[in-house]
Amino acid sequence: MLQHKRVLAGLMAAAMMASMTACGGGDTSVELIDNPNQAAADGTMELTEWEQSSGIFNTDDTDEELYELAKQEGKVTIYSISSRISKVADAFMKKYPEIEVESFDISNNELLEKVSREYDAGQHVADVIHLKDEDGTLYNEYVKARKFYNYKPADILSHIDETYSEVQTPMYIELIQLFYNAEAYPDSAPISNIWEVTLPEWKGRVMMQNPLDNLSWGSWITGFCVGDTPDMLAEAYKELTGEELELSEGCENAGYEFLKRLHDNEPIFASSSDEIAESIGTKGQDNPPIGFCSSGKLRKNVDNDWCLAPINLYPTTGIPAINTLYVVGECEHPNAAKLLIRFMMGGVDGDTSGYDEFNTLGGWPVRDDIEPAEGSTPFDELNVSAFDPTAIYENINPVRDFWTMMG
Repeated sequence: MLQHKRVLAGLMAAAMMASMTACGGGDTSVELIDNPNQAAADGTMELTEWEQSSGIFNTDDTDEELYELAKQEGKVTIYSISSRISKVADAFMKKYPEIEVESFDISNNELLEKVSREYDAGQHVADVIHLKDEDGTLYNEYVKARKFYNYKPADILSHIDETYSEVQTPMYIELIQLFYNAEAYPDSAPISNIWEVTLPEWKGRVMMQNPLDNLSWGSWITGFCVGDTPDMLAEAYKELTGEELELSEGCENAGYEFLKRLHDNEPIFASSSDEIAESIGTKGQDNPPIGFCSSGKLRKNVDNDWCLAPINLYPTTGIPAINTLYVVGECEHPNAAKLLIRFMMGGVDGDTSGYDEFNTLGGWPVRDDIEPAEGSTPFDELNVSAFDPTAIYENINPVRDFWTMMG
């Protein structure tokens, strides 16, 4: 193990990448590198001084080793998109009393703007950030530029499918799902095939948010147009109708055709997932709508006396929203940052108190050794498309332009 941990020191002998400079003070002249973690392991890039001293590319740190180093740092700061982060911070300080955690609950867009502004000014306030790479920007503009780092502890990642850990350090998954009112439809969901939302009987009765108003929704519609999903949609259409799908003018594939027909069926645009969930899940309705909203709204069923129920759409409900943890480049407390990330990912000692706050209905663990919240449909039974950050990054603007042109 010791030999493995120290092999990274030999990477200083690797060839210098063209125009590569140390990340710090917001230097944007560095060459983008696909998968820096793999490049570091392969010895194909030279490490910066901070990358060496922080051991950010080490994969076999132990909790005990990191705690001893973190005690010398004394503190760790995390920016998170979840209000639950304060409880996680308290649990961490209870387990590691010699390290202070300063936590901030910030919205996704505000978090990225704040940490970017601080980084570019050379003010390294945040050590860890928790947010979602909704459109591939984080991977393509921050991870590749070595401003944000994916710390990848091997013992924890051995429990995570490489599909989710290749370009990120994932914690849990959320979805945009189609929901219905279980009181109005007590026997089963009113539809199963995703093309059914484009049929005349659902005209003006499908709720969603406008993809032009929200980045995550723009990313979600893009997911239908890339990768294998268009072919899956074409096959699902044939299974539903018995006919081959004919593409309309301007539709490059079945994904674009699905979006066109969804748009033409006059969906109801709401301002938030909360509004959609309430409109669908409120009891006592004779003819309630169905609608797409955040899977996390299932957590509010009990408190609000809703009867909201998800539909496992065929062939897919769309791409996942993966909650990810990053270490901020040049941060002042890298060992405490790595220890906190391990804690939030569920650790390896059986203590999942750092993860339990996130293990709720509407969210799914990425680890195969952590059971999802009671009442959850096992994630491997759900129809979900793959999230390819580069495909989404390269196609989100054309897809949103397509949506815009439909008026």
